[in-house]
Amino acid sequence: MSSNKIILYATGSPLIVDFEEICMRNNIEIIAIVNNIKDGSSYAISEEKIILIDQINIVQDIPFICTLFSPKNRYIAVHEALNFGLKPFNILVDKSSDLPMYFEHKHGCFINKRVTIGSTAKIGSYVTINRGAILGHHLTVEDFVSIGPGVTSGGNVTIKEKSLIGTGAIILPKITIGTNAIIGAGTVVTKNVPDNAVVVGNPGRIIKMNSL
Repeated sequence: MSSNKIILYATGSPLIVDFEEICMRNNIEIIAIVNNIKDGSSYAISEEKIILIDQINIVQDIPFICTLFSPKNRYIAVHEALNFGLKPFNILVDKSSDLPMYFEHKHGCFINKRVTIGSTAKIGSYVTINRGAILGHHLTVEDFVSIGPGVTSGGNVTIKEKSLIGTGAIILPKITIGTNAIIGAGTVVTKNVPDNAVVVGNPGRIIKMNSL
């Protein structure tokens, strides 16, 4: 597979414009933009490249990256793409981001503009980290996590799979965010968050349990 060509998968995401711009800044050619919902709306700039999902066979040799921000929706779309025989792109990173020298990551990840990550980070598969996030050293982010714009974390933070961290949230050092948790925008997380919890406020408090 060519590393300078890509398919953007799922046009219903407003984030797709960032994906398009970062591809251009990295000289990565967008071969197609797959609409995973027939007759769905598109936020894409390059609308002439949109193909419907039943045309996927014409681009099966090109790796894809999923543009959806919601962990649940991205999980569904990624497995849909894999079932069509597509292979994941490695990692798409904007050049303005500051990543550590020792940085482990898996495939299908997206790191947006002006993201800073401390040393010895470990990032799982299909992770999205949005604009301006500042994440501390010894960070562990598991598969299908979404981190919103302007999120700040201390060191030794673990974010388990399928969790969503809302815009501007602050996570104190040595905190673990459980699987499938949701941290609301602007929340200050001062203690460990259990699986499936929805946490909001300053300090953060559990307001309900998230359904799987």
